[in-house]
Amino acid sequence: MTPALAVARSLNAARYRVSVASAARRPITGYSKSVIETLRYPDPTEDRSAFLAWFERHTRQHHYDLVIPVTERSLLPLSESREQLQHVKIALPSTESLALALNKNATFKLAEELGVSTPRSFYLHDLADLKSLPSNLTWPMVIKPSQTLSGSDSGYTRRDVSYANNLESLRAQLEACLEHSPVILQTYFHGQGAGIELIARSGEILYAFQHVRLHEVPLTGGGSSLRASTEIAPELLEAAKKLMSAARWTGVAMVEFKWNSDDRSYCLMEINGRLWGSLPLATAAGADFPSMLVDLALTGDVPQYPPYRRGVVCRNLARDLMWHEMVLRSKSGHTTTIPTGRAIAKDLMEVFSSHHYFDVQKLSDPLPGLVDIARLARHYALRVAGLWTEHWFFLRQQLLWRNGTIREKIRGSRSILFICYGNINRSVVAEAAMSALQPSADTRKIRSAGFHEQTGRPADPRMVAVAARHNIALKSNSSAYVSAELIKESDLIFVMEKRHFDQLTMIYPDTAARTFLLGTASYNRADSVEILDPYNQTSEIYESCFLRIQKAVIAVSAALPWTKNDA
Repeated sequence: MTPALAVARSLNAARYRVSVASAARRPITGYSKSVIETLRYPDPTEDRSAFLAWFERHTRQHHYDLVIPVTERSLLPLSESREQLQHVKIALPSTESLALALNKNATFKLAEELGVSTPRSFYLHDLADLKSLPSNLTWPMVIKPSQTLSGSDSGYTRRDVSYANNLESLRAQLEACLEHSPVILQTYFHGQGAGIELIARSGEILYAFQHVRLHEVPLTGGGSSLRASTEIAPELLEAAKKLMSAARWTGVAMVEFKWNSDDRSYCLMEINGRLWGSLPLATAAGADFPSMLVDLALTGDVPQYPPYRRGVVCRNLARDLMWHEMVLRSKSGHTTTIPTGRAIAKDLMEVFSSHHYFDVQKLSDPLPGLVDIARLARHYALRVAGLWTEHWFFLRQQLLWRNGTIREKIRGSRSILFICYGNINRSVVAEAAMSALQPSADTRKIRSAGFHEQTGRPADPRMVAVAARHNIALKSNSSAYVSAELIKESDLIFVMEKRHFDQLTMIYPDTAARTFLLGTASYNRADSVEILDPYNQTSEIYESCFLRIQKAVIAVSAALPWTKNDA
């Protein structure tokens, strides 16, 4: 909600009385002295109808000169319900303009028509469209859902950009994405994230601002945690002018690009048709877009505003800590370039510069910043505690193998149950591999189940193919749920991850003493203690997962009184 905080601070300085509303119980903006009241509404991502009912009721009972939707999850339902909300003035672009920005298919097709540089794009509506792709695709490819948010009265679902490094990974990800919306497949363009932020009237840009992203979260590209105001690149401004003019845009927007300042090349990434996440940078640099938006909405014009300051740097403290964590854990690759230690140190030294600002922390309005720091401290304290708990859990699981406790339980078992999330990959492989080792004379029940409530699903076809290459048949599998009856009948349970253990013991507390991590059966330092879900990953990950489970199952079966002659 940092854009909302920037809006509140800006409009309060302009002598407006500001109320803030959020789905969160205690939004950070609510702690600002710029706000006269904090309201809470039903989350539109969970219940669109309840949100709209609340909004209509509240705005009929209380007068506001202007309502400014800050996030897409509030902007979208309000835009879709304009007819029933004509009693209140809402800062929204026209329906047609907004639809153009929200639908990436429409955005990129328009850009191509206007001669705005875009990545090479392919528009896919179903898996059959894969056949029309050229054979010379360059990897990685970027997978963009045509719409970030989509939904119905019950709420909205968010889908983010992802990357595919080969055809198999691409197919797997498209299977999931195309269930919800068409997809744009694009070549990856190497460049620095840059944005032209603007306010326009009927397609004419009245004021423009440019920033570049210094740190992005995630590292592959996303929202910025550290960014700087820069001179406007004429190439980017011209592209933004073409798009805004064609869209007849009225209101604020950010046109996002990837930009190479060395050769002046660029590619359009998207149009953000609302106030953007890095808004605190613009206001810190003197580009007062919130006040401009109010002027435009209430008077139809934007008066003369002073030019913004170049070289201003603004940091989102919470996100930038996350960025530093990611840098420490990651390596440079196709979509990420890890900065040098010197570059990181230089960025950190900016904190002591007079042109450095924080999104939330501000001396003249200290409480939001203090609350933000307190929340960060609590978050990291809980993480440290969680890591210690996890460490001791894994250590105890390994000790139970080493001291023979689990082996004794295996020998005394009459029914063994393997559990994962969906019961279409890991647990079904474990069941099939164990059953293949079981002698015909052994009466032990070997079964599997999952937490996914939909039963009767077949095994993942990709895992079926991997298992078949190792002479393990999965085709007859039909997924089962971890029912109370099944749990009661199982005197030994193996799970794949700690969260499965936690979930199972929360539902059935009496299972704690007979539930163990399968991965510890054959654990060595080269392996993870947990066996992670391969779903929608590459064929190498499916193969690795299968072999890891098979190795663990062999270790489990070795504790049983089975001999080669019995099998």
